[in-house]
Amino acid sequence: MEVLTSQNYQEKISQGAVVVDVGANWCPDCRKIAPMMDALAKDYSQVKIFKVDFDQSEDLKESLGIKRIPTLIFYKDGKEVGQRLVEPDTKSTIEAEFKKLV
Repeated sequence: MEVLTSQNYQEKISQGAVVVDVGANWCPDCRKIAPMMDALAKDYSQVKIFKVDFDQSEDLKESLGIKRIPTLIFYKDGKEVGQRLVEPDTKSTIEAEFKKLV
């Protein structure tokens, strides 16, 4: 998955169905949802999934208001839709938001 920065964030979320996964390599919950996100990426190939590194993107983290990770943000044509998922723990919870995008 491509990692977003403050320089390319707006461009990448502007078209189509997009999920932004904010996390960090050291985060156990982020590692827990990684296989779920990989499976959903295959099942929902029309949804683009991008990552934001919690530690490397301080300005982006602040502008998005991210306090806890993992956080999933859902966009449709550049507009945030649905609810943000903060520390999701099941594939079904995440998939319910994916379904709203397509």
